[in-house]
Amino acid sequence: MAVPSSNIGMSDIYKEANFGSSPTADTPASDLFLKSYFESSSFGGSLNYNAWGRYGNTSGADRIYGLTASNTNLSFNAFANKVYFYDNSTYANYVDVINNLVAPSPPNPPDENDIQVNCYLWDSTKTYFYSQFQGIIFANGSASQIFSNTTEPILARAYWEVVFTPISGLFGGTTCNISINNTSKVSGGTINAVGQTSFDWVTYGDEPQASSSSGYIGTYFDISIG
Repeated sequence: MAVPSSNIGMSDIYKEANFGSSPTADTPASDLFLKSYFESSSFGGSLNYNAWGRYGNTSGADRIYGLTASNTNLSFNAFANKVYFYDNSTYANYVDVINNLVAPSPPNPPDENDIQVNCYLWDSTKTYFYSQFQGIIFANGSASQIFSNTTEPILARAYWEVVFTPISGLFGGTTCNISINNTSKVSGGTINAVGQTSFDWVTYGDEPQASSSSGYIGTYFDISIG
């Protein structure tokens, strides 16, 4: 479902962001259009519905995909054909991750080079994450999959994070490469031997949502280990 391309009403814009429910008579267009998804009561905000974020508490940084940041233009036509949630057919988040490390020979433990990988998408203030991949990537193993849910919003920008956590206390450390939407972010980054190692947009830069080699419009994490 998407907002219609013409003859757009307040109800059309509201329903797309709120799973088909209708607005109340006193719903302000300015709040619906300008405030962000993260200003709803689900995140401690004042709204009891999902809004579009054209100029919310982060000046449009958390706006929905396809919108421009603005606090002056409240035209209904700005929302024509816009989609609020992933559908996992056209819009999806996707991860490709490969662990190039080899499994050790006995007597070393077989999980010595296994690594847990977490991929997060955050709001622009890194207060709330709204989409997550989590998986243990075994030595010589890989994962390739959609990880978005159809109740998650499509933000215009990808505020990403990748966290590596070794499974074994005998892990010796290694390196990694990370690309987001086909843009290289980390090349030869160090994964520590102990504890979590994090790489994120705060250090390496955010990316626009994009159609990428994953085949979907969303955020594409391409990760190699070792």
